[in-house]
Amino acid sequence: MATKKGRGAKDATSPDRNATELGDLIKDGGGYDWGWPEVEMVMANMELSKRLAAGGFVGCGFGLVPDGLPFVTLLGTDIRKMRSALALLKEWTTLSGPNAIRMEIVFDGRGYVLAISQQIDLLRWRASGVDTVRQPLMMVTSHIKRMDTRHPVLDQLARYAQQPVAPLWLVVAEMPAEMARIKGSRDIGFTPNWDGAILMPGIDVYRRLEDRPAHSMARTEGEFEASKDVGPDRDWPPAGDEDAAGVTRARERRLAASMPKTLHVLRTTSRGAALMAQGQGLGCAPWQVEQAVCNLRSVGFLAYEPSGRGKRLTMLKAIRRGVLEPASADVDLTVIPAAELESQIGLDAAFLLRRLEPERKIEDAVAGRIRRVRELGYG
Repeated sequence: MATKKGRGAKDATSPDRNATELGDLIKDGGGYDWGWPEVEMVMANMELSKRLAAGGFVGCGFGLVPDGLPFVTLLGTDIRKMRSALALLKEWTTLSGPNAIRMEIVFDGRGYVLAISQQIDLLRWRASGVDTVRQPLMMVTSHIKRMDTRHPVLDQLARYAQQPVAPLWLVVAEMPAEMARIKGSRDIGFTPNWDGAILMPGIDVYRRLEDRPAHSMARTEGEFEASKDVGPDRDWPPAGDEDAAGVTRARERRLAASMPKTLHVLRTTSRGAALMAQGQGLGCAPWQVEQAVCNLRSVGFLAYEPSGRGKRLTMLKAIRRGVLEPASADVDLTVIPAAELESQIGLDAAFLLRRLEPERKIEDAVAGRIRRVRELGYG
């Protein structure tokens, strides 16, 4: 079986949602507040479960290489396809290191449950990059299989796994279909396939259900059945931090991570001081000027100038969510006219007000928008 951590998530690519997002972009007109939370999800695919199912994954074998390390063998009726599953696991480790694979065993009555998933942080880095800007919610898939009986060797593995350093090999092997139909644990001879064997740093073995950490992916059949009665989680996905302090923290973090050179030039040059003085004359806080300049500067990262307005705004949104300004960037603040800065400040304020007070008409005057942002405690 396979499970996902997190329920009730909506399809992020539905036509209705795409149309709504484009409509919001048009209304915002290029305005953007880097502190306003956006819910982003990254979900692991089901490829491992597909390959294990194709390989006829039926059970596990455990053993010890003479004068060597223990090994766990995934047994299937089609060795070629089981090798394909192992190759996928190997790919995870090649991309992220040996601890990319998370393997858990939890004792369940007379049997046990095996769960194979990806380490969440390493999956996040592979899926969304190593940066300090994007913090997507992770939907982690896990292949879970229950074994009806438990061989005594698992007690030895549990003791071994508790050691500070407890590496082991992960391999695959073939189990003839007629043998796979025989139920129960038993001592059998099999030849592990060492081609593509993976050396894992360890395995988590829990003798009791309560020994599992809160983030464990290993779930019993009884827990799955009980979850069916609960229904979807109405609090998923969690809302972002929209209070003033949270928005301020997020804005400062994201601007510093994405546009550090622009901020440095703004804060240390006479031209930057002049732009700050212009914003002060409008009643702006320093962050409003900094954000507006960063938004204007992000236009320079467009790969090309699209003909359609919607396309241009969509491209700008993508840039602002993923740009990383190099230290060698040439930051020329003299090309920013006073009128363009004031206009961008007004667009950014309207972006925030449109989300804070969706039913209230936004003032046309930039000074009025700035004043309203301040009255709401976000200035």
